[in-house]
Amino acid sequence: NFLDQKVEQIDYIIEKIKEVIEEYKKYKLSLITKTVTKGLNPDVKMKDSGIEWIGEIPEHWEVIKLKKLTTQIIDGTHATPTYVDDGIPFLRVTDITDINNILKDIDWDKTAKIPLEEHLELIKRCKPEKGDLLVSKNGTIGVPRVIDWDHEFSIFVSLCLIKVNNSIDVNYLYYYFNSSLILMEIAIGGKTGTITNLHLEMIKEFLVPLPKKEEQYQIVDFLNDKCSIIDNIIYQKERLLTEMESYKKSLIYEYVTGKKQVV
Repeated sequence: NFLDQKVEQIDYIIEKIKEVIEEYKKYKLSLITKTVTKGLNPDVKMKDSGIEWIGEIPEHWEVIKLKKLTTQIIDGTHATPTYVDDGIPFLRVTDITDINNILKDIDWDKTAKIPLEEHLELIKRCKPEKGDLLVSKNGTIGVPRVIDWDHEFSIFVSLCLIKVNNSIDVNYLYYYFNSSLILMEIAIGGKTGTITNLHLEMIKEFLVPLPKKEEQYQIVDFLNDKCSIIDNIIYQKERLLTEMESYKKSLIYEYVTGKKQVV
């Protein structure tokens, strides 16, 4: 009874922490979506965007198809390359996202490697470079990653490479892909059922609410600051969650094995 009572208390705390984490994630999504559709000035004159899921946008903004804001939208190689122990990194969707469809740090030691000759052949068609955007398009879909490193690598078909033109800042596009507008685009594009693949033609037609470049920079700075604070809170709560789950396991183990007596 004592153990049951303790476990019940811990489970209650765990559930509450999970609820708080979800609330912060929802808040972050709504903050990004609001900012990339309404901007930062609450007093600005608005106009109807003509797109149901975008709604009103500032009067001086435009809604532009992604293909008009880019010089290239392409996926990685469709052929399975030759894997080697020592070579050029070859990124797949699982290298940039985890099982929860969340962006993760790339572990370059664990990525697949391919021969230099194959890499040189692949980049004739698809050459990822610093300042481009990667987007997951198979399995976990729509997760963006700005390429902020210089070293060479190639990508598999599960990733899409987007090269932006001068009309849009890549970090603004990153936040666009982190908004709920993408969920709507995917839902509309897929019509029915669950989508596990994003087609390039669908991505090219995505509708982007777009201010002038200077305002894009201001929005990126604002969201960098706000999201950094939110992410830090989520990180702390997730650490607490892990600690509580570990405590629960160790408590059960100690009582079941008799290492701790009920007083």
